[in-house]
Amino acid sequence: MFLQSSSFKLIEQGKSYEAKDFSYSKERRSMEYIELSGTTHNRKQSLVAQMLQAIVDGIAADIPVIFNRSGQTMDIEELPAEFCIGLFTSGTTGPAKLVFHVLHDLMPTNKRKSEAASCWLLCYHPMSYAGLQVILQAIAASDVLVADVNANVTQKAQLAIEQQVTALSATPSFMRALLLCWKKTKPLVRLVSLGGEIADQGTLDAVKLNFPDAALRHIYATTESGVVFTVKDGLAGFPKTWLREAFSGWCMQLKDTLILVNGKGYIDTGDCVAVTEDRVLFTGRKDNIVNVGGAKVNLEDIEQQLINLEHVKDARVFVKANPITGALVCAEICSSETELAKHAVNSFCPHLLAEARPRIITYCEQLTLTSAGKKQRCL
Repeated sequence: MFLQSSSFKLIEQGKSYEAKDFSYSKERRSMEYIELSGTTHNRKQSLVAQMLQAIVDGIAADIPVIFNRSGQTMDIEELPAEFCIGLFTSGTTGPAKLVFHVLHDLMPTNKRKSEAASCWLLCYHPMSYAGLQVILQAIAASDVLVADVNANVTQKAQLAIEQQVTALSATPSFMRALLLCWKKTKPLVRLVSLGGEIADQGTLDAVKLNFPDAALRHIYATTESGVVFTVKDGLAGFPKTWLREAFSGWCMQLKDTLILVNGKGYIDTGDCVAVTEDRVLFTGRKDNIVNVGGAKVNLEDIEQQLINLEHVKDARVFVKANPITGALVCAEICSSETELAKHAVNSFCPHLLAEARPRIITYCEQLTLTSAGKKQRCL
């Protein structure tokens, strides 16, 4: 069964679990489904261990498991008849949706090229699609998984050093935050996997600079479609020739956004793209193009321009409601040289259209990220 044949090891909040520690509990059989809520979770308990036990029980009883990280009320008309895993979308750009997956589709397809086991640091929320992917990757490869759901970025960066982490999977925003934490000492990372947000060239280059011997990939996936493709050439976006190919059963079409098509229908990803001579580049979420005083403003475009400024390590551009213009553009700037960053930002902003200029700018050492490791832009 799932975990019994694996030598997987989980290190969570100082406790160590082996594959043999997860066993089927008959008491679960009578439950319609198993729900673990992120809001009612006891901080002294180990969330990932609870999730793995729930999966083992769900498989044995052949009933669905729902991981409800937000604790929101669920209105489900009909549950699946057999075991599968229900996950909610992040809700970063709209209401969270519940999507069910069969275990086979969640398991990683890539094979290990090296015999050396990896030690993974869990940077995503374990109840997210990306977080569960990291957990299953560690299990499938008989790796070690280090998890502390309640730790902040600084604490996770230190945990990576203490536990000698060799593999990381994170959003580009979370990866940039980790790199800021590692100054003189950093873990000996052999694998870096980015996903959940645009993997811009600056972030890819920063990862290669800090971990020149590490395998670097960025994954395009959605909670609805699963993993679609993986880019391993160290370049932002993906090759234009891929538009003529199928990946994981999906074909890609370009309109205003990237459209995924298979024999059952299509998914409008909401991801805006730009096509160059040989590359398709992601330019941001359609949801992050907002109306400010009648003008359309691309928050992620402004954000990327700010990140490219000297002395700016990272930035988050977001909007607040405003009774006059409908929305007010704001910015959070991450920098270790605040005064120099202020000068660069103040020199840059007058070149933006009036509607796109950030009216409220704050400076910090670490950006505010969601539990999914993403930037919240539309409040």
